[in-house]
Amino acid sequence: MILEIIPYLEPLYALPGGKLAAFIVLLIVAALAFQIILAILIKIFGVLVGKTKTTLDDRIFGTLSKFLPPISLVTALWIALESVYPDLMVGQFNETELYIIVLIGIVGLLLSALVDQILLWYGMEIRPRKKDVKDEEVFPFVRNVIRIMIILVFAIFILQRLGFDTTAIITGLGIGGLAVALALQDTLANFFAGVHILVDKPFKEDDYIKLENGTEGTVLKIGWRTTRLITPTNNELVVPNSKLAGSILENYSNPEGHSGVTYSIGVDYKEDIDEVEKLITDALTKIAKRNTNMKEKSIWVRFDSFGEYSLNFKFGYDVLGYVNRWAVLKEVNKELFYTFKQNKINIPYPVRVIHQKK
Repeated sequence: MILEIIPYLEPLYALPGGKLAAFIVLLIVAALAFQIILAILIKIFGVLVGKTKTTLDDRIFGTLSKFLPPISLVTALWIALESVYPDLMVGQFNETELYIIVLIGIVGLLLSALVDQILLWYGMEIRPRKKDVKDEEVFPFVRNVIRIMIILVFAIFILQRLGFDTTAIITGLGIGGLAVALALQDTLANFFAGVHILVDKPFKEDDYIKLENGTEGTVLKIGWRTTRLITPTNNELVVPNSKLAGSILENYSNPEGHSGVTYSIGVDYKEDIDEVEKLITDALTKIAKRNTNMKEKSIWVRFDSFGEYSLNFKFGYDVLGYVNRWAVLKEVNKELFYTFKQNKINIPYPVRVIHQKK
């Protein structure tokens, strides 16, 4: 019993008003003591939290700072009631049971707020869509759903503590949840696929990706239901996340920013193989010296095969930013054309010789 650890409680009963005065004095003293202790702790931890680079701890600390004062006030009220009125009953509940019920409600709201702050931190700092984004623009649907789910769970706990039979409520929520899940099957599939993409990070915004069906483009925005791409023709393509999560895709922006490209070209059979290889290498090197999107050290050229009407060569190089490959290829094609023309290297037309037997 708390009376045993408060030796000065008995003299308080001598005050005018008796137990009521003792209750009020004890409540004020306990509340002030808790507030002073909290103010000191908040000041100390506020300094420590402010020295870290991440803002997640600032958000968590700020949320705790809002909920700890009411928790301390409720605790002070419980201590005063338990000390002065230990046999107090409200209906069938004593002060300790009521204190636990109120505490469960506050903790439910606290947990809901903490999860909300974590989602806000993730949406605004880990994967921001744009600068100066507002809180209400960050995952509004998901945040509301999670908050409601947490509050509902703690509300069921409170009803159970109050003696209500929550079996019907839990069953109703389960049936309702199943009905909603069936009705929103595609939406939920895209939602969980979006969660998978955001957690696993096979690609990120501004990456250039290509799907197995040939769709390609720069990732503009990764949403919870869809992902938006900007195609090479500068159109916006909206792809459901479930399609992305189940597709084999190639990320041209990882692991570095350089992507290798390969092309081929054919010359006449009368041309010298070594000379052609040297001319192609020189032409590519010349472009690399003036175009920073092309890596000179990555250039390679080789004689590849004997074609039906030409000697076939393959060549390749690394491009900084896969989307720049078209601009670089334009320079490469022009340089090879004029180099071959200057050195009288013939690029043959398709030729088929037919021998007719008499």
